[in-house]
Parts: sequence; structure tokens; C-alpha cells
Amino acid sequence: MKPKQCPNCQGELTTEQVEKILKGDVHTAIIQVEAEVCLNCGERLYKPEVVRQFAQIRAKLKNKETTDFELIGQSFRVRSPNRA
Repeated sequence: MKPKQCPNCQGELTTEQVEKILKGDVHTAIIQVEAEVCLNCGERLYKPEVVRQFAQIRAKLKNKETTDFELIGQSFRVRSPNRA
């Protein structure tokens, strides 16, 4: 059953397609999923099966099991020159 209000601020929820960024060790994945999104505070609520999918993807990333993932580029860390 879909919640009627945001559990965080009691705001109105709407169903949207959202991008979720998942990290596992040094790897990152981006997935499009459906979520209930609060129109007031932006809180996202995911179905339990979507949360399980997140855990599976994170485990694959951590174990470097990425052959079934689409490579879309590279990421780089840039350190601030003011950082000690």
C-alpha cells in the first residue's frame, strides 16, 4: 500500500522516475527507478524490491562483478589546492 504522506514532513507524495547513484568500493552505478517523492522536502521512498535491487548492485560493485553493467565513462577525484 502506498503511503499517503511523507513520513519526514507530512508533505504530499508523487510517483516519479528518479536516478539513484549507488557506490560499492571504488565503483559507482546509476540506475533509474520509480520512487514516491515528497513535493515538500524531496524525501524519496522506494519499494522493498527496489531496495533489495540496490543491495544486489552494491554487492556486485564491491566484488567488481560489473560485466553486465554498461560502462558510461570515468570519474576523477580533484583535490582542492587549499587542502592540506
